[in-house]
Amino acid sequence: MRKICFVTGTRAEYGLLSRLMRLVKEDKDLRLQVIATNMHLMPEYGETYKEIEKDGFTIDKKVYMHKPSDDAYGIISSMAEEMQGMNDALSELKPDILVLLGDRYEILVAAQIALIHRIYCKLLVFYGCKGTVKMNGNQSLHVVILKFDGVT
Repeated sequence: MRKICFVTGTRAEYGLLSRLMRLVKEDKDLRLQVIATNMHLMPEYGETYKEIEKDGFTIDKKVYMHKPSDDAYGIISSMAEEMQGMNDALSELKPDILVLLGDRYEILVAAQIALIHRIYCKLLVFYGCKGTVKMNGNQSLHVVILKFDGVT
């Protein structure tokens, strides 16, 4: 049975991933794994991981990434925390494929960890969706994350 792991950090990309997650869950030859991170786990954003559970999905791992500030130091601190948590999660879950969507910091970290663990990484790109081409006016993350697509 192949293990397909989805990483979701925001309500927006979860909405785009949820149908594919359901198809994986319903396939008898596949095992769905879910890692929730970033905004899903933050009270100020409504702890939206509860919506994932309400939709009938089990969250296999929660990877926290507290952001002490919105400056470079705060962002890097949160990425470092996520890097450790994602390393722990992927080491334990050992997925065959990691499915990612988006061009946010939490997705970049997950792609990097997958590369080092030699986990096949599939990045879903939905051109024309608001927010998937740019992040804070900078396409650099988008371009970098695309380099991880299909890499083991």
